[in-house]
Amino acid sequence: MTVLDPEARGAAEVELGGDIDVTNASAIGDQLCELASKHPTVVVVCTQVTFVESRGLAMMARVQRFADEAGCELTWRELPLHVHRTLHVSGLDDYLRIEA
Repeated sequence: MTVLDPEARGAAEVELGGDIDVTNASAIGDQLCELASKHPTVVVVCTQVTFVESRGLAMMARVQRFADEAGCELTWRELPLHVHRTLHVSGLDDYLRIEA
């Protein structure tokens, strides 16, 4: 996870890449929740995400819930098609705030 610009357009902007799985989902989620607790807007750029398994999906839902409760507008941006399909099959695409 790379924080691109913590003040980009008034938002914390983060870039995720590679696989999101059991080995890193919890740590990524914790870092995103920390950002959501400190910034009114967090943008998670997912262009370089290659794979998301069930722990990654659970992390995304947890982070979205945390951000919503904290009053943070969290957006998942530029999801690769294969990740978007996984979110659609799981039903999370209706829950997460996703931008093309």
